[in-house]
Amino acid sequence: MEKAEEPLLEDANHEKGGFRTLPFIIGNEALEKMATYGLMPNMTLYLMKDYHMEMTTASNVLFIWSSVTNFMPLVGAIVADSFLGRFYTIGFGSIICLMVI
Repeated sequence: MEKAEEPLLEDANHEKGGFRTLPFIIGNEALEKMATYGLMPNMTLYLMKDYHMEMTTASNVLFIWSSVTNFMPLVGAIVADSFLGRFYTIGFGSIICLMVI
């Protein structure tokens, strides 16, 4: 009688992610939005004083910046899922972020 096949790796039953990580994700997003919305008035004044922009032009620049930064996670998700994988995408994004700063 044949022995039932045994899996090579046993399920270690490590629970990663899930609801345990939810407070960290929500906290990260909340702090990111708070920083972004706190930057907007200062950036408006900066664009008006140093770059001599009108209020409408400065508002349009910040609207476009806000739109692009809110749309980029979708682009990153498509690149990660279709081409590079999550770790290479995070590494590539981090390198670009450090180069821009």
